[in-house]
Amino acid sequence: MAWLTYLLSGVLAVAPPTRATSPTKWTVIVGGATADTSIYANGFFPETIEVGVGDTVTWTFEGFHNVTFLSGGAAPPFALQEGDRTYWNPQTLFPVGGQSYDGTGYHTSGVPGPDGRLSYTLVFMKPGRYAYVCTIHAGMRGMVVVTDKVSGTPAAALKRGRAEQGVTLAAGRARLAGLEVERSGTTFVVPLVGNSQQRYSLLRFTREPLVVPLGSTVTWAMRDTFEVHTVTFTSGEKLPQFAVPEPQSSGPPKVLLNPRALTPTSATQYDGTGYVNSGLLFPPDTPGKLQSSFSLTFTKPGRFEYWCLVHAEVGQRGIIVVQ
Repeated sequence: MAWLTYLLSGVLAVAPPTRATSPTKWTVIVGGATADTSIYANGFFPETIEVGVGDTVTWTFEGFHNVTFLSGGAAPPFALQEGDRTYWNPQTLFPVGGQSYDGTGYHTSGVPGPDGRLSYTLVFMKPGRYAYVCTIHAGMRGMVVVTDKVSGTPAAALKRGRAEQGVTLAAGRARLAGLEVERSGTTFVVPLVGNSQQRYSLLRFTREPLVVPLGSTVTWAMRDTFEVHTVTFTSGEKLPQFAVPEPQSSGPPKVLLNPRALTPTSATQYDGTGYVNSGLLFPPDTPGKLQSSFSLTFTKPGRFEYWCLVHAEVGQRGIIVVQ
C-alpha cells in the first residue's frame, strides 16, 4: 500500500530508535511475499519464539502488517466514524507504547514506511507467554515465550522462521497453480482464496482471463479469512484511492477510507460502461453479517478489466472476456 506508507514515512522517521538492552537479540519475520506479489504470507515467522528475561525481540517486516500486544484487551476497531466519514484507526497505523514489555498495556509497531520495511524491537521484562496479533489481518497471531533459561539460539530461531515462511509461500504457490473458477452452465464463481492454517492469501482473482458466454453471471466469493477485497470495474477511468490521507496541522495525518471505494453500487448488470463496485467484501463468518460475495451479469460482449482497490498496487487485477 504505497499510497499510505509514503505518507506515513515522515511520522515514522521521527520515532525514537530502538536499542537492545540485552546481549541476546532475537528476530521474527513479519509477512513475506512471492516476487510477483501474487501470494502474501500472513504470518509471523517463527510463529512461537522462546527468549530469556531481559532479551530483545526485533520484528523485521516484509509486508503491510503490524505487531500488536493487546495484553488481554480487545483489539481496537479497524475504522472510526466521524459523521458520515470513515477513518482508519490511528491506533492501528502508528506506534503506541514504550520499548519494553512486561505483559501489560497496549503496544503496537504501527505499519511500515514507504519501502514496506520496518524494524520494531521490544525488551521483555518478565517471564510469561505473550500472545500478539496483526490487527490488520484477523487471525494473524504469534507468541513470545519468556523464560529464565532459554534452550535455543537466535540463529536457530531465525532459520526456523525462514523455513516456516518458505512452507507458507510454497503452499500458496501450489494453491495458485490449482486455482480454478467454478462453473455451472452460465453461472461462474471466482473464489477469493486464503488459508488460515497455512497462513497465506492469494492476491489474484484468476490465473488467466475468465472467458464466459454472453448473459453469464459471475460471483466473487470470499474464502479468505485474512483479507478484505473489492471487485471494481471503472470502464477505463482512473482507479479511486482506497485511502486518502488528510494532513493535520500537528501530528500524523488522518487517513480517510474513500467512500467511493467502500460503498457498493446498485448495478447487477454490466455492459462495459460506468463505475461498478462491490464495496468491501469481508471474510466469511465475519461478525455483523457483512458482505462476503458479489455477483454481476454481463450483457455485452467485450474484454473487461477489474481490480481490487485494496490491493491494486500489488497487482490484484482481473479480466472478464464475454463472447
